[in-house]
Amino acid sequence: MASLDGIAALRDQLVTVIRERIATGTYQPGTKLPTARELADEFDISARTVTDALRILRESGEVIGVRGRGVFVRPTDTGEADGG
Repeated sequence: MASLDGIAALRDQLVTVIRERIATGTYQPGTKLPTARELADEFDISARTVTDALRILRESGEVIGVRGRGVFVRPTDTGEADGG
């Protein structure tokens, strides 16, 4: 069993990886992130650790969660008004 410090380190590492993927354009603004299960499988960590990492990113405003749809990279503000 991983120690609590180890779990926090994994969570923080995942936050860093997702931020890097957003910064480099791997995850484009407005696009859906992989599911928690997909990320857990990719990084061989628990879904709970992924959920905690996504919570940090939501709280910082980098991603948005849409109930029943998933977690998305926050769209960039283009300064254009919606045509409506």
